Amino acid sequence: MLVSTLVALVFDSLVRAEFSALPPLTSNSSESLVVETTSGRIRGFLDTNTTSVLLQKWFGVRFAQDTSGSNRWRPPQPYHYNNAVYNATAFGPACLQGRTNGGNGTTVQSEDCLRINVISPVGAKSLPIYLYSYGGGFDSGASSDPKIDGSFLAAQGIVFASYNYRLSLWAWPHAAEIARANETQNFGLLDTRAALEWIQANAEAFGGDPTKITLGGESVGAEMTNMYLSAWPEDPIIRGAIMQSSDTSQPQWEVGNQLEAISKNQSCPTGRGQLDCLREKEGFALQSVLLATGNQFQPVIDNITIFKDYVKQTRENRTANVPLLIGTNKDEGTLIVDSEPTAFTDETAYIKSNNLNFPFANTSKLLELYPSLSSLYPSVYNATSAMWRDAHMLCLAHNLGKWRTEALGLPVWRYRFDLVAENLNSQGAAIGTFHGEDIWFVMGC
Repeated sequence: MLVSTLVALVFDSLVRAEFSALPPLTSNSSESLVVETTSGRIRGFLDTNTTSVLLQKWFGVRFAQDTSGSNRWRPPQPYHYNNAVYNATAFGPACLQGRTNGGNGTTVQSEDCLRINVISPVGAKSLPIYLYSYGGGFDSGASSDPKIDGSFLAAQGIVFASYNYRLSLWAWPHAAEIARANETQNFGLLDTRAALEWIQANAEAFGGDPTKITLGGESVGAEMTNMYLSAWPEDPIIRGAIMQSSDTSQPQWEVGNQLEAISKNQSCPTGRGQLDCLREKEGFALQSVLLATGNQFQPVIDNITIFKDYVKQTRENRTANVPLLIGTNKDEGTLIVDSEPTAFTDETAYIKSNNLNFPFANTSKLLELYPSLSSLYPSVYNATSAMWRDAHMLCLAHNLGKWRTEALGLPVWRYRFDLVAENLNSQGAAIGTFHGEDIWFVMGC
């Protein structure tokens, strides 16, 4: 569908900005960029170059304390600057990454990373707010990634905010100690909640309306949004949700033993006292071990913030009762199954080696539905990519919408993005409308 239609859906159906002409910049505008927040007084800056609308921006504002040391693997703690005005003119560091190449905006990393960025039109008053969560596989990414600059969206008449959340080992440690205490260890999702509470408390300082907050994101950012809906069903803060390219099958990760290898390397116990010992270690030392082992740390089913059966959660109305916009790209699977179109030559082998989350595990049926070397799928790569797209995203987006509308009567909008932008990837048209392509267009890059 056309990008303009997608943007219209997002901001008319869900955000609904009542945006009229804003007042001109006045002589005291420099001082007006100093705002009082729950974190203290912060000074922003004017951006006269990004869009035709004059924007005011505040970057790198702490919404929670440093998460190293005694705060590691604990819920985010409120932060307050000293009496001086904090210059919020540059992005803060990315959170520690769980992979070597975390992507754009991740060169500088730190555990003191819980920062939020806010963009609004000059003169904004009571505008709706969109809080955006980046993707990156639960182990990489940052709100400072240039692709997700929200200036274009803010210029449409909203307050755009993005934030960092903890990743990988530091977000979901798979710690037996925490599991035994029957407490959540999905700290990345707790960071999302803390960011929402912060933007709600400080909305008016940035020209926003605290009753009109929408949460959304792309890929894992969309999955975080979906998980959030069931984590705080009674008090969601938000009034709408947007999910771009979410693998809505949801994680099925029980508590694993990934942390043991890191503990042994750092001469820490693997039982009682494990976390206290690891809290004394430097974050970058833990990162070095993590990257060497290649272990993955993903969200953990705890039935407190993340649940195993989201169908049941929805049908029993244990989810936030808010409207949803959800969509997928036409060729979500092309970059996921492999970045090289010639990599797959055996469709049967692919089916047997991948959990495709279909309601049936019948290889012959899948070969019938996705025939490679056919007019529909001219190669094994095309067929397997389509299988992954349908199993992980397309069918599940359909089902999620169906569950929310049929069981709860909630409004749901769906879209499909199918523009092929050959200049955005090295493979050209071969990978079609790939996973993540929509970001450039939604963000107006």
